[in-house]
Amino acid sequence: MFDAESNVGINTYITKTEGIGGTIKEKPEDFTVEEILKIKLSDEGQFTVIKVKKINWDTLNFVRVLAKKLKISQKRIEYAGTKDKRAVSIQYFTIYGLNEEQLKKLKNVKIKDAEITVLGKSKNRISLGNLLGNKFRILVKNTSNEDKIEDILVEINEKGCPNFFGLQRFGTMRYITHKVGLEILRRNYEEAFWIYVAMPFEGENLEIRKIREELWESRNPVIGLKEYPAYLRYERILLQALREGKTEEQALLRLPKNLKLMFVHAYQSYVFNRVLSERIKEFGNLKILDKDDYVGFFKEENDINVIRDEYYPVEWRYRRVNYLIKVKRAGLAIPLPGYETELRGWTGKMLKDILDEDNISLEDFRHEHAEFSSRGNYRLAEIPYTQFNYKTYEKSVEFKFKLPKGCYATVLLREFTKTCIF
Repeated sequence: MFDAESNVGINTYITKTEGIGGTIKEKPEDFTVEEILKIKLSDEGQFTVIKVKKINWDTLNFVRVLAKKLKISQKRIEYAGTKDKRAVSIQYFTIYGLNEEQLKKLKNVKIKDAEITVLGKSKNRISLGNLLGNKFRILVKNTSNEDKIEDILVEINEKGCPNFFGLQRFGTMRYITHKVGLEILRRNYEEAFWIYVAMPFEGENLEIRKIREELWESRNPVIGLKEYPAYLRYERILLQALREGKTEEQALLRLPKNLKLMFVHAYQSYVFNRVLSERIKEFGNLKILDKDDYVGFFKEENDINVIRDEYYPVEWRYRRVNYLIKVKRAGLAIPLPGYETELRGWTGKMLKDILDEDNISLEDFRHEHAEFSSRGNYRLAEIPYTQFNYKTYEKSVEFKFKLPKGCYATVLLREFTKTCIF
């Protein structure tokens, strides 16, 4: 098992069939993702809707460049979710309050490796609520045993495909955000600070890793401020705050809200992955439910399964739930821990064991800082994918499928490759 996956709580496969191996993203064109969005266009409205096809662009950096071209604040550009950089991504944005001159500039703006299409106006901004899911086309190269794909599919249809949180949830190259989140929940702000700023992680640029190693040992902010490049801006923000005499807690609170929210969410994701891994080892099948389990529901819309954010104990209607699982309209749900989480049955006991191991409790999620607080939620244990098909070539396989929002394409594909792909 690859260390990076074990580090974030993923330590098993649900299928037993030998994998096809392979690699992804040798070049951006090998990975195409297109948003499936629900938004109503209008003849009038304060929001301009655009569709962007971009290659090798991460979402945040694209927004920064577009805002600079239009000479507007980045806060006026909104989107439903972020996309990986090393990919071809087709994504939708709304831009608030463009005047005629700015709209004309938008229609003529040139950004390298990005095609912008103005779709029209809307009375509403784009948000996560508009996103139904994503459509993927992924080329897996350097494969073997392609004849095993059908056997793996049979297993997945029988057992369900685990809905792990993918590596992207835990950082870029350094998968440490859940470790920061755990220390924040322990109120150990000093350790949380230094894990984020300096903990070395194998796979990062060697030069940067050496600086992190020195900083991790010395914990001297002057070294980081002197040696860290400008693009490590959040690390530099924290180090500067410490140098100004702020505490580690005060420094962490200087970070942008979306980044602060990510820490505890990442720890919840880690716990979810741990519980899901143990569930697979214990039951071997995600479609087998106990009466003390929770269940979630989904329905097909625009050829994609849309997950309803409503979860109930299986005992609520045991026979009905099992029928809905059989017809692929419901599935096991596992808690994302928080101060309102109800610990029930097998998953509740496993979740509590993991929290005890980490020396925290559910009440610790009731944090004095709102960005570090969570009441908890649930997440489907299996991926309700649709429109799955594939085509084999010599030493490569092209996969196409649709996933609901919040599900990871690499997590689905790892059951076929039996390798850590990201």
